[in-house]
Amino acid sequence: MRWPRRLLFSLLPLLLLVFGAEGALRALGWPKKDSGREFTHSEIYWVEDASLRKQAFPHKETGGSFRVSTDANGLRFPLHAEEKTPGTFRVMTLGCSTTFGWGVDDEASWPARVEAILQEGGHKVEVINGGQPGYSSFQGLWLWEQTLHRYQPDLVIFSYIVQDSRKVSYSDQSQAILQSNADFLKQNLLYRSVLYQWSLNQINGWRIESKDRSQTDFRVPLVEYKDNIRAMLKNTQEVGAKMMLFGFPLEREGYTGEHRRIMHAAADVLALPIYDPQPEFERITSQQVLYFPQDRGHANAEGNNLIAQGMAQFLVAQKLVP
Repeated sequence: MRWPRRLLFSLLPLLLLVFGAEGALRALGWPKKDSGREFTHSEIYWVEDASLRKQAFPHKETGGSFRVSTDANGLRFPLHAEEKTPGTFRVMTLGCSTTFGWGVDDEASWPARVEAILQEGGHKVEVINGGQPGYSSFQGLWLWEQTLHRYQPDLVIFSYIVQDSRKVSYSDQSQAILQSNADFLKQNLLYRSVLYQWSLNQINGWRIESKDRSQTDFRVPLVEYKDNIRAMLKNTQEVGAKMMLFGFPLEREGYTGEHRRIMHAAADVLALPIYDPQPEFERITSQQVLYFPQDRGHANAEGNNLIAQGMAQFLVAQKLVP
Protein backbone atom coordinates (compact mmCIF):
# COMPACT_ATOMS: atom_id res chain seq x y z
CA MET A 1 0.00 0.00 0.00
CA ARG A 2 1.45 3.33 -1.03
CA TRP A 3 1.97 6.01 1.61
CA PRO A 4 -0.82 8.39 0.41
CA ARG A 5 -3.34 5.60 0.90
CA ARG A 6 -1.90 4.74 4.29
CA LEU A 7 -2.12 8.40 5.30
CA LEU A 8 -5.74 8.54 4.13
CA PHE A 9 -6.68 5.48 6.17
CA SER A 10 -4.90 6.83 9.25
CA LEU A 11 -6.77 10.12 8.99
CA LEU A 12 -10.15 8.52 8.32
CA PRO A 13 -11.13 8.11 12.02
CA LEU A 14 -10.27 11.76 12.67
CA LEU A 15 -12.28 12.93 9.67
CA LEU A 16 -15.25 10.83 10.76
CA LEU A 17 -15.01 12.34 14.25
CA VAL A 18 -14.88 15.90 12.90
CA PHE A 19 -17.77 15.47 10.48
CA GLY A 20 -19.74 13.61 13.12
CA ALA A 21 -19.28 16.43 15.62
CA GLU A 22 -20.21 18.99 12.98
CA GLY A 23 -23.38 17.10 12.16
CA ALA A 24 -24.30 16.65 15.82
CA LEU A 25 -23.95 20.35 16.61
CA ARG A 26 -26.04 21.27 13.57
CA ALA A 27 -28.70 18.73 14.55
CA LEU A 28 -28.83 20.27 18.03
CA GLY A 29 -29.27 23.70 16.45
CA TRP A 30 -26.18 25.27 18.00
CA PRO A 31 -25.79 28.21 18.36
CA LYS A 32 -29.32 29.22 19.25
CA LYS A 33 -30.67 32.76 19.28
CA ASP A 34 -32.51 33.86 22.40
CA SER A 35 -35.91 34.70 20.90
CA GLY A 36 -36.65 37.05 23.77
CA ARG A 37 -33.70 39.35 23.06
CA GLU A 38 -33.20 41.78 20.24
CA PHE A 39 -29.87 42.40 18.56
CA THR A 40 -28.30 45.79 19.20
CA HIS A 41 -27.64 46.51 15.52
CA SER A 42 -30.02 45.31 12.84
CA GLU A 43 -27.40 46.25 10.25
CA ILE A 44 -24.03 45.27 11.63
CA TYR A 45 -22.25 46.71 8.60
CA TRP A 46 -23.58 50.16 7.84
CA VAL A 47 -21.94 52.84 5.72
CA GLU A 48 -23.13 56.44 5.61
CA ASP A 49 -25.07 57.54 2.53
CA ALA A 50 -22.81 58.35 -0.39
CA SER A 51 -22.42 61.62 -2.33
CA LEU A 52 -24.21 63.87 0.18
CA ARG A 53 -23.73 67.63 -0.17
CA LYS A 54 -24.39 69.65 2.97
CA GLN A 55 -27.23 67.32 3.90
CA ALA A 56 -29.01 68.45 7.08
CA PHE A 57 -28.89 65.71 9.74
CA PRO A 58 -31.20 66.06 12.75
CA HIS A 59 -29.50 66.07 16.13
CA LYS A 60 -32.38 64.73 18.18
CA GLU A 61 -30.74 65.38 21.54
CA THR A 62 -30.20 69.11 20.89
CA GLY A 63 -33.20 69.71 18.66
CA GLY A 64 -30.95 71.22 16.00
CA SER A 65 -29.25 69.88 12.89
CA PHE A 66 -25.80 69.74 11.31
CA ARG A 67 -24.55 69.61 7.72
CA VAL A 68 -22.92 66.48 6.29
CA SER A 69 -21.08 65.95 2.99
CA THR A 70 -19.80 62.52 1.89
CA ASP A 71 -17.84 61.07 -1.01
CA ALA A 72 -18.89 58.26 -3.36
CA ASN A 73 -17.98 55.68 -0.68
CA GLY A 74 -19.92 57.35 2.13
CA LEU A 75 -16.85 58.82 3.86
CA ARG A 76 -17.35 62.24 5.40
CA PHE A 77 -15.69 65.56 4.56
CA PRO A 78 -12.84 66.40 3.89
CA LEU A 79 -13.66 65.04 0.42
CA HIS A 80 -10.73 63.50 -1.47
CA ALA A 81 -10.48 61.07 -4.36
CA GLU A 82 -9.39 57.50 -3.63
CA GLU A 83 -6.11 58.17 -5.44
CA LYS A 84 -4.09 60.66 -3.44
CA THR A 85 -2.51 63.76 -4.93
CA PRO A 86 1.16 63.15 -5.86
CA GLY A 87 3.51 64.50 -3.21
CA THR A 88 0.78 64.57 -0.58
CA PHE A 89 0.96 62.76 2.76
CA ARG A 90 -2.35 61.11 3.55
CA VAL A 91 -3.71 60.52 7.06
CA MET A 92 -6.74 58.30 7.65
CA THR A 93 -8.79 58.47 10.86
CA LEU A 94 -10.72 55.35 11.91
CA GLY A 95 -13.48 55.39 14.48
CA CYS A 96 -17.17 55.75 15.26
CA SER A 97 -19.47 58.81 15.37
CA THR A 98 -16.94 60.63 17.57
CA THR A 99 -14.53 60.52 14.60
CA PHE A 100 -17.29 61.11 12.05
CA GLY A 101 -18.12 64.30 13.95
CA TRP A 102 -21.70 63.70 14.99
CA GLY A 103 -23.46 66.96 15.81
CA VAL A 104 -21.08 69.41 14.07
CA ASP A 105 -20.89 70.71 10.51
CA ASP A 106 -18.38 69.30 8.02
CA GLU A 107 -15.56 71.76 8.64
CA ALA A 108 -15.84 71.45 12.44
CA SER A 109 -15.13 67.70 12.86
CA TRP A 110 -11.74 67.00 14.39
CA PRO A 111 -10.40 65.17 11.28
CA ALA A 112 -11.34 68.19 9.13
CA ARG A 113 -9.77 70.56 11.65
CA VAL A 114 -6.55 68.47 11.77
CA GLU A 115 -6.24 68.80 8.00
CA ALA A 116 -6.84 72.55 8.13
CA ILE A 117 -4.38 73.11 11.01
CA LEU A 118 -1.62 71.05 9.38
CA GLN A 119 -2.11 72.71 6.00
CA GLU A 120 -2.00 76.15 7.62
CA GLY A 121 1.32 75.07 9.16
CA GLY A 122 2.76 74.31 5.73
CA HIS A 123 2.27 70.53 5.75
CA LYS A 124 1.04 69.03 2.48
CA VAL A 125 -1.43 66.68 4.11
CA GLU A 126 -4.81 65.20 3.22
CA VAL A 127 -7.02 63.70 5.92
CA ILE A 128 -9.53 60.96 5.12
CA ASN A 129 -12.34 60.72 7.66
CA GLY A 130 -13.00 56.98 7.95
CA GLY A 131 -15.30 57.36 10.96
CA GLN A 132 -18.75 55.74 10.69
CA PRO A 133 -21.50 56.27 13.30
CA GLY A 134 -21.98 53.23 15.50
CA TYR A 135 -18.87 51.39 14.34
CA SER A 136 -16.65 49.27 16.54
CA SER A 137 -13.22 47.92 15.59
CA PHE A 138 -14.93 44.68 14.50
CA GLN A 139 -16.86 46.56 11.82
CA GLY A 140 -13.89 48.80 11.07
CA LEU A 141 -11.83 45.81 9.93
CA TRP A 142 -14.58 44.95 7.46
CA LEU A 143 -14.76 48.53 6.18
CA TRP A 144 -11.00 48.57 5.68
CA GLU A 145 -11.11 45.42 3.58
CA GLN A 146 -14.10 46.68 1.58
CA THR A 147 -13.12 50.28 0.96
CA LEU A 148 -10.63 52.11 3.12
CA HIS A 149 -7.44 50.44 1.90
CA ARG A 150 -8.05 51.95 -1.55
CA TYR A 151 -7.34 55.46 -0.23
CA GLN A 152 -3.61 54.65 0.06
CA PRO A 153 -2.99 56.20 3.51
CA ASP A 154 0.51 56.87 4.81
CA LEU A 155 -0.63 57.07 8.44
CA VAL A 156 -3.69 55.45 10.04
CA ILE A 157 -5.11 56.77 13.32
CA PHE A 158 -6.96 53.96 15.15
CA SER A 159 -9.50 55.59 17.44
CA TYR A 160 -12.03 52.81 18.04
CA ILE A 161 -12.81 52.80 21.74
CA VAL A 162 -16.19 54.41 22.55
CA GLN A 163 -18.40 51.83 20.80
CA ASP A 164 -16.09 48.88 21.53
CA SER A 165 -16.52 49.57 25.26
CA ARG A 166 -20.32 49.62 25.29
CA LYS A 167 -22.16 46.82 27.08
CA VAL A 168 -24.64 44.86 24.97
CA SER A 169 -26.46 41.53 25.04
CA TYR A 170 -24.20 39.99 22.40
CA SER A 171 -20.72 40.96 21.24
CA ASP A 172 -20.49 42.14 17.63
CA GLN A 173 -18.79 38.91 16.61
CA SER A 174 -21.40 36.72 18.32
CA GLN A 175 -24.16 38.76 16.73
CA ALA A 176 -22.66 38.39 13.26
CA ILE A 177 -22.46 34.62 13.71
CA LEU A 178 -26.05 34.36 14.98
CA GLN A 179 -27.29 36.49 12.09
CA SER A 180 -25.34 34.30 9.64
CA ASN A 181 -23.93 37.53 8.27
CA ALA A 182 -22.77 36.75 4.73
CA ASP A 183 -20.04 39.40 4.66
CA PHE A 184 -18.52 38.15 7.90
CA LEU A 185 -18.71 34.48 6.92
CA LYS A 186 -17.24 35.21 3.49
CA GLN A 187 -14.19 36.78 5.09
CA ASN A 188 -13.81 33.98 7.64
CA LEU A 189 -14.66 30.73 5.87
CA LEU A 190 -14.04 28.66 8.98
CA TYR A 191 -17.01 30.37 10.60
CA ARG A 192 -19.25 28.38 8.28
CA SER A 193 -18.35 25.44 10.52
CA VAL A 194 -20.38 25.36 13.73
CA LEU A 195 -17.75 23.00 15.17
CA TYR A 196 -15.12 25.71 14.71
CA GLN A 197 -17.44 28.31 16.26
CA TRP A 198 -18.21 25.99 19.17
CA SER A 199 -14.50 25.29 19.77
CA LEU A 200 -13.66 28.99 19.90
CA ASN A 201 -16.65 29.59 22.13
CA GLN A 202 -15.28 27.06 24.63
CA ILE A 203 -11.72 28.38 24.44
CA ASN A 204 -12.46 32.11 24.55
CA GLY A 205 -15.61 32.07 26.64
CA TRP A 206 -17.75 33.78 24.03
CA ARG A 207 -21.41 34.07 24.87
CA ILE A 208 -22.80 33.24 21.43
CA GLU A 209 -25.87 31.92 23.19
CA SER A 210 -27.10 33.93 26.16
CA LYS A 211 -29.51 32.30 28.58
CA ASP A 212 -29.48 34.95 31.28
CA ARG A 213 -31.01 38.14 29.93
CA SER A 214 -29.43 40.18 32.69
CA GLN A 215 -25.97 39.31 31.36
CA THR A 216 -24.16 41.84 29.21
CA ASP A 217 -20.95 41.81 27.25
CA PHE A 218 -18.70 44.37 25.61
CA ARG A 219 -19.46 44.97 21.96
CA VAL A 220 -15.82 44.01 21.47
CA PRO A 221 -14.48 41.96 24.41
CA LEU A 222 -11.01 42.86 25.62
CA VAL A 223 -9.21 39.91 24.04
CA GLU A 224 -10.87 40.59 20.68
CA TYR A 225 -10.06 44.29 21.02
CA LYS A 226 -6.37 43.50 21.37
CA ASP A 227 -6.57 41.15 18.38
CA ASN A 228 -8.35 43.80 16.31
CA ILE A 229 -5.57 46.31 17.00
CA ARG A 230 -3.04 43.74 15.81
CA ALA A 231 -5.13 42.94 12.73
CA MET A 232 -5.46 46.60 11.77
CA LEU A 233 -1.72 47.10 12.24
CA LYS A 234 -1.10 44.21 9.84
CA ASN A 235 -3.54 45.75 7.34
CA THR A 236 -1.84 49.13 7.43
CA GLN A 237 1.62 47.63 7.10
CA GLU A 238 0.50 45.71 4.02
CA VAL A 239 -0.23 49.00 2.23
CA GLY A 240 3.00 50.56 3.46
CA ALA A 241 1.39 52.78 6.10
CA LYS A 242 2.17 53.42 9.76
CA MET A 243 -0.41 53.27 12.53
CA MET A 244 -0.94 55.15 15.78
CA LEU A 245 -3.55 54.78 18.53
CA PHE A 246 -5.90 57.51 19.73
CA GLY A 247 -7.93 57.27 22.92
CA PHE A 248 -10.82 59.60 22.09
CA PRO A 249 -11.49 61.69 25.23
CA LEU A 250 -14.85 61.79 26.96
CA GLU A 251 -15.87 64.14 29.75
CA ARG A 252 -15.05 61.28 32.10
CA GLU A 253 -13.19 58.06 31.32
CA GLY A 254 -16.13 56.05 32.68
CA TYR A 255 -17.02 52.87 30.83
CA THR A 256 -14.08 53.17 28.39
CA GLY A 257 -11.52 52.58 31.15
CA GLU A 258 -10.80 48.88 30.53
CA HIS A 259 -10.44 49.27 26.76
CA ARG A 260 -8.31 52.37 27.27
CA ARG A 261 -5.90 50.35 29.39
CA ILE A 262 -5.74 47.64 26.71
CA MET A 263 -5.01 50.33 24.12
CA HIS A 264 -2.08 51.63 26.19
CA ALA A 265 -0.78 48.09 26.74
CA ALA A 266 -1.00 47.41 23.00
CA ALA A 267 0.93 50.60 22.30
CA ASP A 268 3.73 49.37 24.56
CA VAL A 269 3.84 45.83 23.18
CA LEU A 270 3.55 46.84 19.50
CA ALA A 271 5.71 49.98 19.84
CA LEU A 272 2.94 52.21 18.49
CA PRO A 273 2.59 55.94 19.13
CA ILE A 274 -0.45 56.74 21.27
CA TYR A 275 -2.22 60.01 21.92
CA ASP A 276 -4.66 59.90 24.82
CA PRO A 277 -5.75 63.32 26.12
CA GLN A 278 -8.36 61.87 28.52
CA PRO A 279 -6.77 63.23 31.75
CA GLU A 280 -6.34 66.66 30.19
CA PHE A 281 -9.95 66.78 29.01
CA GLU A 282 -11.28 65.75 32.42
CA ARG A 283 -9.45 68.76 33.85
CA ILE A 284 -10.55 71.18 31.11
CA THR A 285 -14.21 70.12 31.06
CA SER A 286 -14.57 71.27 34.65
CA GLN A 287 -14.21 74.82 33.30
CA GLN A 288 -15.27 74.65 29.61
CA VAL A 289 -18.25 73.17 27.78
CA LEU A 290 -16.65 70.87 25.19
CA TYR A 291 -19.55 68.45 24.71
CA PHE A 292 -23.23 68.87 23.94
CA PRO A 293 -25.08 69.23 27.26
CA GLN A 294 -27.87 66.98 25.92
CA ASP A 295 -25.43 64.56 24.23
CA ARG A 296 -22.31 64.23 26.35
CA GLY A 297 -20.87 61.44 24.26
CA HIS A 298 -20.07 63.78 21.37
CA ALA A 299 -17.79 66.80 21.36
CA ASN A 300 -19.19 70.13 20.21
CA ALA A 301 -17.35 72.36 17.73
CA GLU A 302 -15.09 73.76 20.45
CA GLY A 303 -14.31 70.28 21.74
CA ASN A 304 -13.54 68.98 18.24
CA ASN A 305 -11.24 71.93 17.65
CA LEU A 306 -9.35 71.33 20.91
CA ILE A 307 -8.95 67.64 20.03
CA ALA A 308 -7.65 68.61 16.59
CA GLN A 309 -5.15 71.09 18.00
CA GLY A 310 -3.74 68.46 20.35
CA MET A 311 -3.65 65.82 17.62
CA ALA A 312 -1.90 68.13 15.14
CA GLN A 313 0.72 69.05 17.73
CA PHE A 314 1.25 65.36 18.54
CA LEU A 315 1.66 64.40 14.88
CA VAL A 316 4.25 67.11 14.32
CA ALA A 317 6.11 66.49 17.59
CA GLN A 318 6.31 62.73 16.94
CA LYS A 319 7.38 63.39 13.33
CA LEU A 320 4.47 61.30 12.07
CA VAL A 321 3.74 63.83 9.31
CA PRO A 322 6.39 65.42 7.05
